[in-house]
Amino acid sequence: MAPLFSSSSITRVLAIPELLDLIFRYLDDKSNTSNALVCTQWSEVALNILWSNLSDLARLFRILRPLEKVAGDKDAVYAWSVAPDASDWKRLEKYTRRVRRLIFDADYGTPLEASVFEDASRTRTSLAILPNLVYLDWRAPLPLSVIFMSSHVKTFILWMPQDETSPTAEFRSFFRDVTTRMPNLTTLDIRTIIPMHDIEDDMVFLFESLTKLRKAVFPRYHVTTRIAETLARLEDFGCLEFQYHQDQGIGDPDDTSSVFRPKLQMGAFPSLWDVSMTVTLDDALAFMKQPFSPTNLTTLYVDSALIESPSIVQEFLESLSDSCQLLEGLGILAHIDNTDNRQLSDIPSDLRINFSNLQPLLVFPNLVTFELIHQFPLDLTIDNIQQLAQSWPSLRKLILNNEPAVSDHCDLTLGALLPFATHCRELEHLGLFINASSGDLPSAYAATTYQLKPFAKLRRLSTGTSLISEPGEVALFLSQICPLGIALDFGVTWDHAAPDDSESDTLERIDAIGIRCDKWAKAREHLPLLTKLRAEERSRTRLLTEEVTDLRMRSSVLLDTLQAGRGEDSCIPL
Repeated sequence: MAPLFSSSSITRVLAIPELLDLIFRYLDDKSNTSNALVCTQWSEVALNILWSNLSDLARLFRILRPLEKVAGDKDAVYAWSVAPDASDWKRLEKYTRRVRRLIFDADYGTPLEASVFEDASRTRTSLAILPNLVYLDWRAPLPLSVIFMSSHVKTFILWMPQDETSPTAEFRSFFRDVTTRMPNLTTLDIRTIIPMHDIEDDMVFLFESLTKLRKAVFPRYHVTTRIAETLARLEDFGCLEFQYHQDQGIGDPDDTSSVFRPKLQMGAFPSLWDVSMTVTLDDALAFMKQPFSPTNLTTLYVDSALIESPSIVQEFLESLSDSCQLLEGLGILAHIDNTDNRQLSDIPSDLRINFSNLQPLLVFPNLVTFELIHQFPLDLTIDNIQQLAQSWPSLRKLILNNEPAVSDHCDLTLGALLPFATHCRELEHLGLFINASSGDLPSAYAATTYQLKPFAKLRRLSTGTSLISEPGEVALFLSQICPLGIALDFGVTWDHAAPDDSESDTLERIDAIGIRCDKWAKAREHLPLLTKLRAEERSRTRLLTEEVTDLRMRSSVLLDTLQAGRGEDSCIPL
């Protein structure tokens, strides 16, 4: 039998650069090193992949000259014994032109002496050592990064260590290098624990000079009044973010809390569509209500340092529903006080957000994502949940205060999930604070399993600090409405570490949340197997239903034929 493909056909296929690139990207570095030795064409593709991401500069500098351990240095740093010359740099060009991303952390990889960077800067034959670099992530002394800057760099991750706060002039000098050597930056990610009030003048200078900036990422409490006013003048600026992760750092809440009052001019934020701010709702409301505020937002996320009142939440939602008709995603995170030892019965009703406060949500024509975190459980009934779900069929993500600090009681049971499963068929992520400890788990909602309508697209269920008593029963119910592969998570995202001088009630409450999490973990263990069993039950039920329907149809045809009085010799179609 002749082979399906001739050797010449295979050879031609394996000579297609795009196909080779696709294949090689699934291989490890060792395999691609071997591929680079096969032929010239394979070598080009393999080397591009091997060198596109560079995280160890010693790997690059060793090609210039061997790196040797510095004698007598207890930290075992490496340096050149002889500085490279022009011929060495010529040899390096084969690799430097392939580097697209440089991610350098001085604490990892081969430690290099500062003289290596000085020699490289002094002997290089071109201004841009990495001429095609587009992404620079630098976690090392800032001046050492200058030799890798070029006009092609679009993204810069800037790590600013605390010990560099005193020489402010050094920051201004470094920022001049940034704006001069990387004028085409579109994304700037600032990572530091330095409060903005210590570096605000330098930051204003930096952002004023980066006229092509489209996205800025800050630590929390870094977007001050002056920073916002500066960014408002950038024509292409579209995304303002902060991040929670530890590497991002954190600023001083006093820099933004109750003092965020930017004055916007005509034409402010012409391209802004995504905003995340760490300001109070009162300041955010004033910002959005003033003339020339950004009205084309599609995403807005506000993290407040206050325990916000229901009235300001409602006023904020009403204002946004009038001014931001394009809004698709909205997040409101109020401060959580984990030392609040009150019971829910001690909380006045006017401090709890109710359905009336949330009704403006139903006016947004395009809103599909909403997240709300608050100190106290929401004052909602199952009828409110039913109305919310019926009025919001396009919902994709809903986090409805699933982790309140005061969490000893909740009127909503697992049955609160059912309206969302029935009416919100696009829902992918749901977070609710519920009481899964009730004796009447909602198995009584339907006589048989297949009558419960399962979620269509749910991928994640977040129960936060929800109450739970019997993990097995909870998992059994969830298996009726959750699809295969769903992620069940729980616990808190706010800082739950108890201070050393915490009262015993605080420690007991934190321990109680930990016990609940252990029970939810057991429910999560049971859920995959039970969900698989439910899926098989539905499949068998569907087949039986189809078979019964077919038999009924055949029986109906048979009865109709018999009633028509056909003779005994007639054939009866079945």
